[in-house]
Amino acid sequence: MTDQGTRREFLKTIAKGAGAISLGAALGTESCTSRALPPQRALGRTGVKASVLGLGLGPLGIAGYTALEFQTVVQAALEEWGGLVIIDAQPDYGEAECHLAPLLRASRNQIFIMTKTWEQARADAFASVQQSVRRLGVEYIDAVLLNNIGLFDLGRLFSTDGALAGLRDAQRDGMLRYVGLSGHMGRDRFATALDSGEFDIAMPALNFVDRHTYNFEGTVLSVAHKREVAVVAMKVLGGAVGWDYSTRAQRALLLGDDYEPALHYALGLPGVATAIVGCKSVEEVRQATEAASRFSPLHEAELARLLERGKVLAAQWGTHFGPVVADG
Repeated sequence: MTDQGTRREFLKTIAKGAGAISLGAALGTESCTSRALPPQRALGRTGVKASVLGLGLGPLGIAGYTALEFQTVVQAALEEWGGLVIIDAQPDYGEAECHLAPLLRASRNQIFIMTKTWEQARADAFASVQQSVRRLGVEYIDAVLLNNIGLFDLGRLFSTDGALAGLRDAQRDGMLRYVGLSGHMGRDRFATALDSGEFDIAMPALNFVDRHTYNFEGTVLSVAHKREVAVVAMKVLGGAVGWDYSTRAQRALLLGDDYEPALHYALGLPGVATAIVGCKSVEEVRQATEAASRFSPLHEAELARLLERGKVLAAQWGTHFGPVVADG
């Protein structure tokens, strides 16, 4: 079958929903209906297995939680989620990388540390990795993602002076293991970059509301499947209300009755290995544990009802991540 034919068939699978045909199971992922703790799933072609729950450090770092508060939440996630846990950092998440350093020294074999860079020049991307390595206090970072790839100049990205070359330099120097990309918008640019085969991990925004606006499900997931790339879902709860992570009063858009269906929706998408959740307390860590431990693929009728609700909310949220199609 041609690549185009494969993609058509894959998109049909998505359109049928995460229902009776278990989209997660279709790609060899696990159901955790009989397990007390969230299971582990393989991160694409890397062969690494990590928990289906990963911890996003933005809510803790940007709001300026103390080192002790920060470390208490991270430690709870390591204990609650078991095995290897993806910890998602970023240089501008306040003191997140520095606060994480003591836990990395104590529990390096439990943490798959992932950080990002938005630098587009080779030397700047390399320097960004160097700085993160220093702040994290590690010899190497497990993965560095090009942050919001929809804003990148793809011509420059793949040039000898581009960010990818800078990450490869850092990889050759032993400072990182895997390279990836992330994105909230600019889905077509995301898919084009991913189709190069140069990336190991893709982290798009995936939730049942933004599916109707940004639709990474219909553009990126099939490319990730073709390239055997690990999909790490972010913004599974829609992100913070008003995009404001600066205070302790921050709250996710999808809470209450929407919380568990949103998490189950993301975990049921084809190829999704891990869903990143931004927890600010031990209680929030436990809430995520309980919801993930009850995961089972959504049946067709359940998915249809959820997507209808998503349409209503999408009309209210609008393009809250930015333009659907990147400029330039």
